Amino acid sequence: MRGMWILTVAACLLGGLVGIGQSMFAGQGAGGAPPTAQRARPHLNQVERELQRMSQTLNLTDDQVARIRPILLIRNKQLKDLRANSSLPQGYARTKATAIRKSARRQIDQILTPVQREKQKVTRRGVRQNRGGQSSVVRGTYGAGG
Repeated sequence: MRGMWILTVAACLLGGLVGIGQSMFAGQGAGGAPPTAQRARPHLNQVERELQRMSQTLNLTDDQVARIRPILLIRNKQLKDLRANSSLPQGYARTKATAIRKSARRQIDQILTPVQREKQKVTRRGVRQNRGGQSSVVRGTYGAGG
């Protein structure tokens, strides 16, 4: 009788461990990538959305889009890496994020025509006025573009 009880407990424990293991790997794609790796993809979509918005607003050429895409991808990766480094003082992280955004903006400005640059400045000014002059860090979208 005692042997049957031990087998029952062992079967329950084993079943629980199998269930926990399955729930840990739930949501993995066919490639076996963990869910956090799958969540990294929205940054690519964010870049594409930003490019689409810029393209519509500024009437970008295909060549300009192709030249701006890597700048945005690098900017977003740098901002993501910065956010992931929790050991940095908050003031330094904010300053570094601003520098990353400004650097990307300068690179993009070199690709734009003078008319597109002026239109982008006007658009940016309008966005700042609409949000009351808050910086993106204060607003809570620390890495959401520039």
